[in-house]
Amino acid sequence: MLHHHIPLARWIRVALLLVALLASPGWAADDPTVLITGANRGIGLELARQYAERDWFVIATARRPDAADDLKAIQAEHPRLEIVQLDVTDHARIDALAAQWQDRPIDILINNAGISGGHENAKFGQMNYDTYYQVHAVNVIGPTKMAEALLPSIAQSDQKKIINITSGQGSIADTWGCCTFYRSSKASLNMVSRNLSLELKRQGITVGLISPGFVRTNFTPGLDHPAMISPEQSASMVIAVIDDYDLEKTGTFMAHDGRELPW
Repeated sequence: MLHHHIPLARWIRVALLLVALLASPGWAADDPTVLITGANRGIGLELARQYAERDWFVIATARRPDAADDLKAIQAEHPRLEIVQLDVTDHARIDALAAQWQDRPIDILINNAGISGGHENAKFGQMNYDTYYQVHAVNVIGPTKMAEALLPSIAQSDQKKIINITSGQGSIADTWGCCTFYRSSKASLNMVSRNLSLELKRQGITVGLISPGFVRTNFTPGLDHPAMISPEQSASMVIAVIDDYDLEKTGTFMAHDGRELPW
């Protein structure tokens, strides 16, 4: 018999959640969970792989799961990894995803999805402003919306962490010109993250900003520099920084190697 003080809709949501959880291999209520956006390639793919290897439950998002062959290969070895369709500019889809997981604790949200906009579109005097809007929609508004929508799931978890993958190129103090679209989007993301860290600290939620380093990915095609690192190296170091993040460090701008970066 249903208790009258508990709305029927609540019982239905709980029942649907239980069905979803039973369909998720090996999941238990106290298992740590990470949600990673842009997990189909580059650093996001390696973050998904390494968290899966740590036996976490991984929610890995991709705009086109049907084309995410590398992610599917990881899933084949680690069935606790779930691939979910998500475009971070689609706010209705973000809301639907948050509703799906509203009763599920998410220990760490990693906002990794990002685009550069291309150097050819950001030349001053010939700027492609449609592309500029798109870069900010993905790199700034997307992570902000993700954090807002998934806050209830993050708040009920043990670790309570929102991690935004930013860039040293978002440092105003260290800039040397060029790449205006990407740099300004990451500087904006840094400000959003800093603001959120102050607003959410009273709820026990840690907000981190991590630059993943100079990584060989599709962001750096054709480049070969001694300072560059592989996505595997970057992901491993980023995870170590995430592990070390706590409320004492919330809102600090960190490099992948644990250094604090200048704003």
